[in-house]
Amino acid sequence: MRHLIFTLALFCANAVAAQDVDGTDTASNWRATHFETFGIYLSSCDERMEGDALKQRCYLRYVDVFSPQPNFAAQFFFVVNTDDGPEVDFGLEPGTLFSPNGFRIEDMGGDIWKTRRIGCLTGLSCTFSGEDAAILLQAMQDGTAFRFTFRDRHGKAQDLTWPLLGFAEAMADFKAQSAKRGL
Repeated sequence: MRHLIFTLALFCANAVAAQDVDGTDTASNWRATHFETFGIYLSSCDERMEGDALKQRCYLRYVDVFSPQPNFAAQFFFVVNTDDGPEVDFGLEPGTLFSPNGFRIEDMGGDIWKTRRIGCLTGLSCTFSGEDAAILLQAMQDGTAFRFTFRDRHGKAQDLTWPLLGFAEAMADFKAQSAKRGL
């Protein structure tokens, strides 16, 4: 199981990086320059040459393989830098169906954030940018757990809890490493 999780984490990490400068699917030429974990969250930076220019990027991620084979299922979380600030992307499998309050952040007193975006609740596109991303990232720093209550693409009921312990430190590291690189 650990091998499967590690393999999936590498696959997801390289999904964006597995294209060459021309956009062709090929072995990646990104070189890791930073790699540190905070709880379940990984803060990473890498770089590559594009022509005569050095291209750098930083990101936060977590990959949750919640169902092993034969009914493999997973979801992931990425934070990347954009011109409008951090962008948050959840990778959900098509066919995933969340309950109306099944995509939420909790603290000791109850829910402090939730979404009812159709894309997030149906396993389609689930991306937060601008002010929406800022609000979500702050709630992740303030909360104790990210909760996901849904039926996976195989029809099996799931109730996942991602502890938020370490997320504030991961976010601080992501910001510091991004600033260090001028991102």
